[in-house]
Amino acid sequence: MHIQKKILHVLASLARGLHLWPFIARSGLFNRARRRKYPDTIVHLDVVITECCTLRCRDCSNLMQYYHKPENLDAEEMVTCLRRLLASVKVNQLKLLGGEPFVCQKSLIRILEYLRDETDGRVNEIDIITNGTIVPSEETLNTVTKDPRIKIVFSNYGELSSRLEELSSICDNKGIRYEIVNDDFWWDFGDLRIRDEKQSKTQHRYDGCYSRRLCTTLYRGKLYICPRQAHAINLGIIPEVKDEIVDVKDPLFDDPSVLHKAVDILIDRRECISTCKRCGCDSGKKVSRAVQAERPINVS
Repeated sequence: MHIQKKILHVLASLARGLHLWPFIARSGLFNRARRRKYPDTIVHLDVVITECCTLRCRDCSNLMQYYHKPENLDAEEMVTCLRRLLASVKVNQLKLLGGEPFVCQKSLIRILEYLRDETDGRVNEIDIITNGTIVPSEETLNTVTKDPRIKIVFSNYGELSSRLEELSSICDNKGIRYEIVNDDFWWDFGDLRIRDEKQSKTQHRYDGCYSRRLCTTLYRGKLYICPRQAHAINLGIIPEVKDEIVDVKDPLFDDPSVLHKAVDILIDRRECISTCKRCGCDSGKKVSRAVQAERPINVS
């Protein structure tokens, strides 16, 4: 199995180096291979539990920098939506994030307890994505230790991640699995203006998009291909397009088999979404990680 992974990694690197990935993505080969490995499964699911963050990163690809009045989301509504979704599909890796998930620890505890008590066999891994600025309460840490699927993933932003060393020490002492991600830079997704470009270029961007493959997002009861799209709609930057999302709360999906089919169609979607016109993820430009804005940014 280890040799298989190495071979796949080499092939993937070769495809990226030769700029073949958009053609592979457009053909559907990646999705079909992923479905064979994880049948009836969302491979990566981001669950947004808050828009509040302890940092204000100017180039956040999830658009947190544009929230002037961020909110913590309702825990019971999130549990209800997760329960409906997980009755229809499995999830390989479920990521709890924000914003900063440790700003709303009561909600986080409620969601973790639900995942622990009701999702055995439905969710393989649970990651909590944090920027290393808040030390969780003892209650939160005890909840984390009760589910071996949970791992805390620290985004290391240097001096900004002021509690990272303390947090990693706590994890070591309590036997909590963790990972520290040390990015040297971020890719620049650009501003939110509409690009004046041919449709073929927009489609090309969608075909090779990292978020499309790895960041299926559950946010405010709706499932999105792209987290940038989810927040752009909530911020009122772009209109909601019905066939680009799945509203998990819709009574139409009381039947899990109907929701399953809708999720499959969304994840396998080949046509680019409306947000792709407002994205520069394929520019190849790099920006310094976690540069802080003085105040929330106005959408221009």
